[in-house]
Amino acid sequence: MYYYQLSIQYIGTNFDGFQFQPNLKTVQSKLNHGLAQLINGKFTTRGTSRTDSGVHANFQVVKISSENCIFLEEQEKTNILNSLNQLLSPDILCINIATCDALFKPNVEATLKEYRYFFTNHKTIPFTDLQFIANFSRPLDFDKIQICLDALKGKHDFCNFSSMGSNVTNTIRTIDGCELTLINPHQVFPATSLFQFPETISECYQLRFVGKGFLKQMIRHIVSALWMVGSGKLTVFEFKQLLNSSKRDQHSWKVAPANGLFLFKIEFK
Repeated sequence: MYYYQLSIQYIGTNFDGFQFQPNLKTVQSKLNHGLAQLINGKFTTRGTSRTDSGVHANFQVVKISSENCIFLEEQEKTNILNSLNQLLSPDILCINIATCDALFKPNVEATLKEYRYFFTNHKTIPFTDLQFIANFSRPLDFDKIQICLDALKGKHDFCNFSSMGSNVTNTIRTIDGCELTLINPHQVFPATSLFQFPETISECYQLRFVGKGFLKQMIRHIVSALWMVGSGKLTVFEFKQLLNSSKRDQHSWKVAPANGLFLFKIEFK
């Protein structure tokens, strides 16, 4: 067997998440279809993170296990990437491929994942501007949001900031860093990037979360709860109570829209 580490980017708008699901359009199924046209023999793929429907990835790593060699020389590697990008949807971009160890398990060996959520705080925003940025239309108290961000850092039980549907038995996670900044998205994503932000948006808010792992829709739940605090629908005290408390039957918010969320960075051992 031969083993490879493929780095990709994708726009999640038109996909039902990353991971393969029967009869659904996912990034993994599209990637497998493209690889099948280039690789002779059997192969499997394994992603690092299961991004949800509509969520984007600035950096996702996929392990390919193939019974036949994909490339030997550097020039062949370049040809493989070019050919694969021609076969794939324009919403997926393969940026690098390299050999890796047979024992490499990307979803297990990731030591750091960084997610970023981009949003504006305007009364209205054109629908065409919403592919990569969410908008929260009510006024926000950012001082209160900052207090909650400080409280999120460290190890907590995030059972009240996750969705049902995954088979995890432990809802304790550690957030190593989280911050809110006002940024120019065009400086985060260069003009040559897969992600083309509208020229009309030169400023937006960026919520950045860093940790080893996150629960299902955890980031989107946190973002929505922060908006609730900022708009006065939830107090700072109530937000803090939700950390490390028993699971509530219902959330007092809907998950924040998927379009503002990016899997931005992954680091391995």
